[in-house]
Amino acid sequence: MQKHLNRLLLATYFLLVIACSTQPNQQTGVNDSIFSVDSSLDQQALKDTAFTNIINKYKVGLDTQMNELVSVTDEAMMSGKPESLLSNYVADAMLSIGNKYCLDNKLDHGVDISIINNGGLRTSLPKGNITTGKLFELLPFENKLVIVGMKGSDLKNVLKYLVARHGEGVGGIKIGIKGDEAVDVKIGGKKLDLNKVYHIISIDYLVNGGDGMSSFDKRENFRHMHMKLREAIINHAKFLYKSGVGIKAELDGRIYYEK
Repeated sequence: MQKHLNRLLLATYFLLVIACSTQPNQQTGVNDSIFSVDSSLDQQALKDTAFTNIINKYKVGLDTQMNELVSVTDEAMMSGKPESLLSNYVADAMLSIGNKYCLDNKLDHGVDISIINNGGLRTSLPKGNITTGKLFELLPFENKLVIVGMKGSDLKNVLKYLVARHGEGVGGIKIGIKGDEAVDVKIGGKKLDLNKVYHIISIDYLVNGGDGMSSFDKRENFRHMHMKLREAIINHAKFLYKSGVGIKAELDGRIYYEK
């Protein structure tokens, strides 16, 4: 019961913070301040006495949880198009998470491609310590991970979407943009095969048509991974950090403009 209540309080608080502090598609500033539940929102959003008492009761525990060190970065990471350090990091992490899931569940395939929309990355990551609270700020939504199987011929519609958006967060694929077309597409270093079934890890929001994405309608199979993107990223980052690997990414031309 207490565990569920903690989750409810966390979700409620962070939805309030994100709704009040971050406008859609607006890049927030980089900062490395300590995360705290205390804020001016306490007076505005928590006027109900009973609810305030509950928040106060769990405030210390929530502060401790949110300020827990997850990993570190060597440089500040922001989102942008056609590619960026932040979107590349999240997309590559999703690719690793998806392949581990397929291996753990003894599936006869892995994941070839990852796709995350930049609109789902709600802040940047500062250089230095990255806490649980900072990753809640980055990924505040309750998006869940899914795997979709699609033929290469149908995947072309996804590519058109990515081109029309001037790039999004992707992993496992390289795309050239020329005018309004995707050119020289390579998946896993190989040319796109129109007859092959590729497996894509993404979030349920996009697969269900969010952000104007209707290209997942034609698919061969669908699997719900039953894990939230945010929780998966936190666990992935923690696991690597224990092995001495921090949060890092590079700009490698995975989406570029063809001259």
